Amino acid sequence: MSTVLWFADVGLRDVAQVGGKGANLGELTSAGLPVPPGYVITSDAYLAAIEQSGARAKLAELVGGVDSDDPDSLAATAQACQDVIRSTPIPADITDAIVDAYARLGSGIAVAVRSSGTSEDAGDTSFAGMNATFTNVRGTGELLARVVDCWAS
Repeated sequence: MSTVLWFADVGLRDVAQVGGKGANLGELTSAGLPVPPGYVITSDAYLAAIEQSGARAKLAELVGGVDSDDPDSLAATAQACQDVIRSTPIPADITDAIVDAYARLGSGIAVAVRSSGTSEDAGDTSFAGMNATFTNVRGTGELLARVVDCWAS
């Protein structure tokens, strides 16, 4: 499993692993455009985190009980799912990979932490811009907290 992939190593072929934003940043980097160095935390890392923590089973149970015709049920279920994700610890191996990649960018550098859904701009879906974005994130503690916030969004 690849936990992080650098912009220089990804492109449109990797949308399933890095999402549309990540893939496009890779394409721009490959084209030689002035993109700051950065990396993407893969969908495999997210899936491993929720699987290892037991959150995946909790999410399936919550979603299985939602009444899709009831807006209140949808909102309550969405909030409960976000709470489950926010209480999910990032496994040590994934934390290490994220922190190591961050350290390669420089000491205390400010970064953006953004969701990059793997299907947000597909032909049959469109929910781009609905997930969280955080800018000026500094330090490993804040970085890891914002990653979890993005996962929950």
